[in-house]
Amino acid sequence: MSLLGYSNQPTMKFWGKSNLLELFCTVLFAGFQVNALSYDYTASIECSAKPHKPQYNGGIIVNPELNHGLNGWSSFGNAKIQLRESEGNRFIVAHGRQQSYDSISQKTYLQSNKFYTFSAWIQVSSGSVPVTAIFKTSSGFIHAGAIVAESNCWSMLKGGLTVDASVPAELYFETCDQPC
Repeated sequence: MSLLGYSNQPTMKFWGKSNLLELFCTVLFAGFQVNALSYDYTASIECSAKPHKPQYNGGIIVNPELNHGLNGWSSFGNAKIQLRESEGNRFIVAHGRQQSYDSISQKTYLQSNKFYTFSAWIQVSSGSVPVTAIFKTSSGFIHAGAIVAESNCWSMLKGGLTVDASVPAELYFETCDQPC
C-alpha cells in the first residue's frame, strides 16, 4: 500500500540580465516548479498470485509492508482485524463485517495543493467484489480509487486524490458484498 503526495505550487523563475528575447521568453514561459517524484505508471488489471512491493516505499502510509505488525493500522466500523502471513506475504484480514464500510483503516494528514497517488493490493474471500478506497475527512468522503477484487489472487487498486484544505483524514475500504 502506498500513498505519495507532491506539490504544484507556482513559482516564478528569473534568470538575471538578459537580452530582450530572453526576457520575453522568461516572462512568456515562466512556469510551475514541481517538487515531485516521477509518477509510477505501474498498474495491473490482471490478478496476481503475490502482491507487489508498495509503490514509493509506501509514501505517507505508516508500516505499508506490515513489518511492525499492525502498528499504524486499526479497524474501521465494527470490523475485527488480524495480521496474517502466507508464503512470506503479510496482510491484514478484516472479518466479522456487518456493513460495507467495516474494514481496515489508517489515519493520515493530507496537505492542500498536493496530488496524492494511491495504490493497494486487495483480495476478497469469495467471488468478485467491488472495493473502493475512501478517505474520510471532516468535510466529507473522498473516493480515491476502486477495483473489482477477486478471491484467490491479488488485485491492484490504484487511484489518486487532492484536497482543498490541509486536513486529517482516515483511509478505509468499502465493499459492496455487504449493504452499500
